[in-house]
Amino acid sequence: MAVKRGLTATIVLLAMVFLGGCAQAPSQSELHLVRVPQDATLAEAGSLVADGGIILIGPGTYQESLEVTGDDITVRGQDRNEVILDGELTRSNGVIATGARVTVENLTVRNFLQSGVLITGTSGVDGTGIARGPDGYLPENTPPPVPGYLVQAVTASNNGLYGIYSFNRTGGIIRDNIATGGSDSGIYVGQCVDCNAVVTDNILMDNAVGLEFANASSVAVHGNRIVDNRVGISVLSNYLEAHGPTKSVVIAGNLIADNNETQTPVQADGGFGIGIGLGGTVDALVRANTISSNSGVGIWITSSEDFSPVGNHVVDNNFSDNALDLAYTPTTPLGHQGNCFELSPHATTQPDNLVQAGCQDPLPVGTYVSPPAPNGIMFSQVPLPNPRAGLATVDDQPRVLPDRIELPDLSTVTPPGRDLLIKERPIG
Repeated sequence: MAVKRGLTATIVLLAMVFLGGCAQAPSQSELHLVRVPQDATLAEAGSLVADGGIILIGPGTYQESLEVTGDDITVRGQDRNEVILDGELTRSNGVIATGARVTVENLTVRNFLQSGVLITGTSGVDGTGIARGPDGYLPENTPPPVPGYLVQAVTASNNGLYGIYSFNRTGGIIRDNIATGGSDSGIYVGQCVDCNAVVTDNILMDNAVGLEFANASSVAVHGNRIVDNRVGISVLSNYLEAHGPTKSVVIAGNLIADNNETQTPVQADGGFGIGIGLGGTVDALVRANTISSNSGVGIWITSSEDFSPVGNHVVDNNFSDNALDLAYTPTTPLGHQGNCFELSPHATTQPDNLVQAGCQDPLPVGTYVSPPAPNGIMFSQVPLPNPRAGLATVDDQPRVLPDRIELPDLSTVTPPGRDLLIKERPIG
């Protein structure tokens, strides 16, 4: 009997140790730090990280995609130029994030068929993040926007549609990125009635369109170098997405130059040589930009579908060497009122007398036809950009983001020089 009691006690003790060990071991869904490749593959990391956690990616080329669905997740590469997600021209998206307050930083994404980085507030029936409404684009069918995101120190190159794509989100910052070779655009923000977003200090070049907004309201754009694309900035209102028209976009203090590069993907609508295009926008402010050497037109304001340009202001911009500085060509029969132009007497416009028109209603309307676009090249053939500096420090601590951000006051910004962001910084 003593032997049996001793054996029983031993079994109970071992069971307690075993169960205690199980209680203390974190489950796979509770990992607050997932290191790639030490702890998991890139494709596995999104399902292992806990809310509030970090995915820390070591140097290497990863022929995988990463999908993150949790909230307050940080995706961080240890070296901007050496952590490379490569779609091999077969995968759709590089990083897909659907959770609230997500950060993607300090890495390279290239050769994906759709987007290098997709930050979206909509998902398909299988839960995968998508860049469209789940039941079409009627506002009543769209889910509420997901708050909070930061994309910074990312190099997005040679992606089939977009380098960095934000859709149905609010409270976002897109900064210090470089996007090249996008066959739609380098950076895109769409379908947000209150985007509450800042796009700043990015380099956008060799894209069909450098920066594109569609039905994206309350966005501040400043300090960007947008050069050598076919179209520099395109701001649209349309029915392909919900929440049109685009309202209250501020474009200030940017360099928008030489947007007539032939060795780029062809722009879908055939645009070429355009610095800024505003199509059916409301209450946009375009001020203190340097707009230079665009072979078509510096700023083109017109209608988009049946959306009229209303309440837009163009003031204090530095125009030089454009074939035409500004064209005002609304085609909707009514409603294009409240637009104001404060232009240098030397500005070239269509119609010719727009310099003297100021804010009179109705403004005279001109005609402008974009010159024929030359043939382009495949997005995969665009040369890769030079390496850029990464984050100053890289650690294993997640970022804490708010749901909303404070949009900057750009009323005192002055036009930048041609060397804006051109100087290479040490690689870090």
